[in-house]
Amino acid sequence: MPSRTNKLRKNPTSEGRRAVFESLKSPENIESIILSDKLNNSLLSSQIKKECKKNDIPIIISGDKEMSKISNTGKHQGIIANLVTEGYLPEITFWNNLESTEKIDILILDGIQDPHNFGSIARSALAFGINYIFIPKKRSAGISPGSIRSSAGAIHSLKIIRVSNISNLIEKLKKKNFWIYGLKGKVDDKTILNFNKERKALVVGSEHDGISNIVESKLDYIQEIPMEFDKIDSLNASVAASIAMFQMYKK
Repeated sequence: MPSRTNKLRKNPTSEGRRAVFESLKSPENIESIILSDKLNNSLLSSQIKKECKKNDIPIIISGDKEMSKISNTGKHQGIIANLVTEGYLPEITFWNNLESTEKIDILILDGIQDPHNFGSIARSALAFGINYIFIPKKRSAGISPGSIRSSAGAIHSLKIIRVSNISNLIEKLKKKNFWIYGLKGKVDDKTILNFNKERKALVVGSEHDGISNIVESKLDYIQEIPMEFDKIDSLNASVAASIAMFQMYKK
């Protein structure tokens, strides 16, 4: 049965109807659901209660004032999911599971710092079958209320791994027969979105600086998105990443 309490604590959260329903696809990541008392008898409430009962997730009924104190985004729409953890996959799990799968598509984000870009990229990654996302532990956006909302909760269905050094990660991947593709703007020596390997990793650089020099030096291929360069010189990082991931998905 839903309970009413005034002792609600701040947690990592997924907020808003769309994001919470997406998060419910991975119920193991949800500690509890908080519903506004104004929605308690609504169709939305009935749907949420059904999902929570099926997955044994506690429901808390709260007033809007209390929910605003809990909210990390200020845009909860009367529903908040408290998350169990930050949701990162331990790196060792990736290496332990690697030998059981031959075809693997990986996304490596080299310094994406805007949480909204990160969330948008994550949503596209889920849509286009990316198996793992790697991000650096420092100077990178990660799982946060802003990125969760931008991904509409898709982040909770992805395997996201933080590593200390992207360059070292690439060296290790190459030893496991991965081919490393880098996405850049207009370049002279490039391949135009051609992903023809079974084990491949796509590197997307930061919004302003692109792929770092040391990471670029380790790429097997540099990919270019063909476009009217005389009219525009670059695309938003999330848009460019989505186009490239779609091409990977088609192969």
